[in-house]
Amino acid sequence: MKRFLKRLLTHDWKTARVVHHAVLEAQDSQYAGPQEPLPEPIMHALHALGIQSLYTHQAAALDLLRSGRHVVVSTATASGKSLIYNMAVTEALLQNPHAHALYLFPIKALSRDQWDALNTFFAALPGATPLTAAVYDGDTSDRQRALIRRKPPHVLVSNPDMLHYALLPYHAKWESFFRGLRYVVVDELHTYRGIFGSHVAQILRRLQRITDLYGARPQYIFLSATIGNPGELAQKLIDQPVETVAHSGSPRSRRHFVFMETEGPLASLAARLTQDAVRSGLKTIVFTQSRRMTELVHMSLVRAAPDLAPKVSSYRAGFLPSERRSIEQGLAEGRIAAVISTSALEMGIDIGGLDVCVLVGYPGTIMTTWQRGGRVGRSGRESAVILLPQPDALDHYIVRHPETLLNGSYETAVIDPDNSAIVAAHLPCAAAEIPVHAEEAAHWASPRRQALVSATHGGTLVQSEDGRKWFATASYPHRGVDIRSVGPSFTILGPDAKDATRWIPIGTTDGVRAFKECHPGAVYLHRGRTFVVQSLNLEKRIARAVPQDAEYYTWVVSKKETEILEILASKPCTAFMARLGRLRVREHIAGYEKKRLFTQELLDFTPLDLPEQVFETVGFWVEIEETIVEKIHRASLHYMGGIHAMEHAAISVFPLFALCDRNDIGGISIPLHPQLGKSAVFIYDGYPGGIGLAARGYDIVESLLERTLDLIESCPCDEGCPSCIHSPKCGAGNTPLDKAAALEVLRYLLGRKPLGSETDKEATREKTPVLEVAAASASKPEPAIGFLDLETQKLAQDVGGWNNKHLMRVSVAVLYDQRREALEVFRESDVAALIDRLHALDLVVGFNIKDFDFQVLQAYTPKPLQHLPAFDMLEALQEQLGFRLSLDHLGEKTLGRRKTADGIQAVQWFRENRWDLLIAYCRDDVLLTRDLFFHALEKGYLVYEDRSGKRLRVPTPWNLEKILQEYGQKEDKKRSILKRRRSAGV
Repeated sequence: MKRFLKRLLTHDWKTARVVHHAVLEAQDSQYAGPQEPLPEPIMHALHALGIQSLYTHQAAALDLLRSGRHVVVSTATASGKSLIYNMAVTEALLQNPHAHALYLFPIKALSRDQWDALNTFFAALPGATPLTAAVYDGDTSDRQRALIRRKPPHVLVSNPDMLHYALLPYHAKWESFFRGLRYVVVDELHTYRGIFGSHVAQILRRLQRITDLYGARPQYIFLSATIGNPGELAQKLIDQPVETVAHSGSPRSRRHFVFMETEGPLASLAARLTQDAVRSGLKTIVFTQSRRMTELVHMSLVRAAPDLAPKVSSYRAGFLPSERRSIEQGLAEGRIAAVISTSALEMGIDIGGLDVCVLVGYPGTIMTTWQRGGRVGRSGRESAVILLPQPDALDHYIVRHPETLLNGSYETAVIDPDNSAIVAAHLPCAAAEIPVHAEEAAHWASPRRQALVSATHGGTLVQSEDGRKWFATASYPHRGVDIRSVGPSFTILGPDAKDATRWIPIGTTDGVRAFKECHPGAVYLHRGRTFVVQSLNLEKRIARAVPQDAEYYTWVVSKKETEILEILASKPCTAFMARLGRLRVREHIAGYEKKRLFTQELLDFTPLDLPEQVFETVGFWVEIEETIVEKIHRASLHYMGGIHAMEHAAISVFPLFALCDRNDIGGISIPLHPQLGKSAVFIYDGYPGGIGLAARGYDIVESLLERTLDLIESCPCDEGCPSCIHSPKCGAGNTPLDKAAALEVLRYLLGRKPLGSETDKEATREKTPVLEVAAASASKPEPAIGFLDLETQKLAQDVGGWNNKHLMRVSVAVLYDQRREALEVFRESDVAALIDRLHALDLVVGFNIKDFDFQVLQAYTPKPLQHLPAFDMLEALQEQLGFRLSLDHLGEKTLGRRKTADGIQAVQWFRENRWDLLIAYCRDDVLLTRDLFFHALEKGYLVYEDRSGKRLRVPTPWNLEKILQEYGQKEDKKRSILKRRRSAGV
């Protein structure tokens, strides 16, 4: 390893260079025992396998399982997670030989590998009672399946696909198995995210219906690579509380992480590094991002070093099961010294101790990077991981910011168990297994109940005469549900190699992507071969493709529109508004371009006549104020090119925050959105109904834009390139793009540059707040009346003027509840509760409340605050006099009390973290407002002083009952109008 590293770090690689070298020091083992000793047979088996002690995380997980909890263990690769569930399951089987366990793995190779490990563990147990295990997957013969169903083993090893298609639909044939089901093991939890994870959540809910039917209450054991939210993800999958074990006690050997850059072909550099490693006696694994790259690296290596050909192999999907297992065995036994693989080998298949991992392209997530890098160093020896970036924005961001990978937090895995399309697809499956009862549906969440209604209206479910049960109209609806996609899928057919007149399935794709990937003329890759699509039948949902050596790839050109259907959440950020909502996305594919491989030279454009695609999803968006637009135009920069570049870069770095790839999300930049009346950049889930990614993006939107700015700033190019603002998925052909404009927009949005510096009276004038009267004054009225005032985090000049009050953000708000005689203080994190309180009041009273307080608060809610019953004292006095008076002036002249500070001072206190002074000032303003209001009601006037110094009365013919009645009638009228609009479908 020392010899290899010295050459790697000092060699002149001509077109490549080492950018960063990090050394991760070794970590010692941490051991612990469970609270109660393990049964003697299990201790005997552990010792027979060379295991003398348990790691701390293994003991902690075992204790939780023994207490009856559902558990997720999220620790690094090779930390002994499989031993946890094998021990727990074995202990249960020793206590009850009629019990069963179900092991679920996402891929067949891992199922077989873990089945072997389980059999080894069972074989090490002493005694005459054998425990049995069997694999039930797509490679299991019909004869074996029948035998397994007839006499189920103690442990059934399978995958979510077989559970969906073969076990749950025929649960009556598995009755004894389900009755005795004690544990359900879900390994590689991190793979159950996005669309696949949302489907698996429905499958596991259906499994729970089956086990409930047979009286079983199995515990769930989840195993995951290190992710940001293992407990949350596991809980969403089964809709039950799950305990998390995340601290690992397993050892870690010394590891080197080397970041490189190259201007030459990636395949050649990867092959040279692999050759050097193998000749240094180091077992090596190369991970690539595509089947094509896998074969290119393998081919380059064999051509450069023919003598190594017997010792190296590629490994990817498409190989026969026997080929894959032969390669795995060759690695484990040492006959194969290097393997070049796609993602197929990143999971816990036992391939022995490896020393070097070469990553050809950033794997897309921090979690996957460590998962793949964790394949080396298992033998306790020093190891190395080498990252070679592809010409992609995210790849180059990681190489230029290695601390993001080395010190950053792990991404969040996102699913949406309430995705309407997915729920509607699984409800007929559930009803075909066990009829859905009204009592059961009554406890469902609203989206699930709505999906039940939709499925009934759509004809996939039918109700009983009494309306208490739902049945599936199809006898086996499961075959129509592809758990790897959403909505109806397209089948891709290719000619049979043995009979060219016969067409056979070679792949599938979901409806959203079919137009982009399977249009006539599209290049489609399958098993390392290049196909060109001949035809796309939209009615039969079939694409026909023929083999063809194509030295180009295809890229669709499209136009998109986004319609806002509903705003779900809203919040002010540094210098922009962020909102989350339901969207309707319309996309029309105008044609496709042919581009030469590697050089990306444009060869041709072909128009297409395809129907417009329309789907509803969830998205978040950043609203950009006109102030910023004007500044970009005044700087002679291309504004549309700027927000378009910002959209591309934001999508590129999005996977740093959520486990996804660029294909899972879409975006659109709009200089003037007709519904918003301003510019906006939208990012949305690329699947109908949404899968939770947009909600995650809304939560971290400011951090996302910070990373976006870092990406663009750190790229050395002058005008933009694939490493920063170009997108390989752009439907507009990466035009227009303006790197300089994108940087300026982001700097304004994130407060790096001020929106304005107005110094006129309007910009610096203090906002007249609101205070309240002592509880002793005035008799307590029966209606629920609240007096409100708030202070902000920013001044008008900080956000570009008073037109942008929605960007000023709440620092503190005070509400006086007249009926309860209580003051309530709200900070920004409490604004949602404040808004709920305001909606519960009969009347909200304030000073300048409509033009200021509500404008600031509106940024935090999609509910229109102008509908609230509110009495604005400043508005009423201005109508009476024709000019404005300040709260400070009225308080001094009427009550002899002045305001204790002003809005500028309040912002300064906020910045200094002086909450005591800030809250006291806001509270005093509320009390002052309330005193003036009741003085006006009782005396019929307030006092002010004119410019000549005369003290005068302003009449206040305000009547509380009339005010309440007037606003009550207004609300009744609004409700009536809204009801008519809803009934008309508006």
